[in-house]
Amino acid sequence: MSLSIIVTIALSASTFAIPQFRHPSPPAGLAIPPRGSRTCDISTAKLVLPAGQTALSTPAVAPSTIVLGVGVQNYTCSAAGTYTAAGAVADLYDLSCISKIPAAFNAVQDVVYSAWTLAPPSLKTLGPLVAGYPMLGSHFFITSPSGTGISPVWDYRAMSAKGNTNAFVLAAKVGNIPAPTGAKDVDWLELKSVSGDLATQIYRTDTRGGPPPASCSPGSAPISVKYVSKYWLYGGNVKI
Repeated sequence: MSLSIIVTIALSASTFAIPQFRHPSPPAGLAIPPRGSRTCDISTAKLVLPAGQTALSTPAVAPSTIVLGVGVQNYTCSAAGTYTAAGAVADLYDLSCISKIPAAFNAVQDVVYSAWTLAPPSLKTLGPLVAGYPMLGSHFFITSPSGTGISPVWDYRAMSAKGNTNAFVLAAKVGNIPAPTGAKDVDWLELKSVSGDLATQIYRTDTRGGPPPASCSPGSAPISVKYVSKYWLYGGNVKI
């Protein structure tokens, strides 16, 4: 499994006309998944939350997987002329093998977001531009188990954990904080599992993009706003 494309994005991107991703020689420090696994060891990876905040708890254990979500936040226009969140859809890229390369890991959300925002509207996913990347699964929303509202799901069943019917997590929000980068980026989140074996806790951090415009014309069509974020999944017992 090659991680060279995401490393290229994070280490060598400069100006994007149409995003170009090549297969260079892997940089020093790039980890390789052990035989029989799709991911690298992340037992020493630590999630750092903004100092002074109290809405999100600090995880007490190592993450199960760390992925980069690349997709869209969806919104509908209310009768009051404001946008209401209507879920999200994203592809999930594995970040485990670059987690020990700070220059790559810390910059990947910025550079991928630059590429994603410059991609043509006809391109609904970044995947075609990054052939060979390690995609573990997808993120989407479904009707909540209560029958009211919608709930987020992270799902590896169709990709990295085929055959495992429990390789997903349906979650509920525990807390949120404004993105440290400002209102141009969607909030950071902590969520807890409601069902599924993929994780018991999920964190959304390092967000880029996603918020809707401040107002809309009642009756206007729903919109999708591009975003990128890291997702940290904890407590999972799914082998990938």
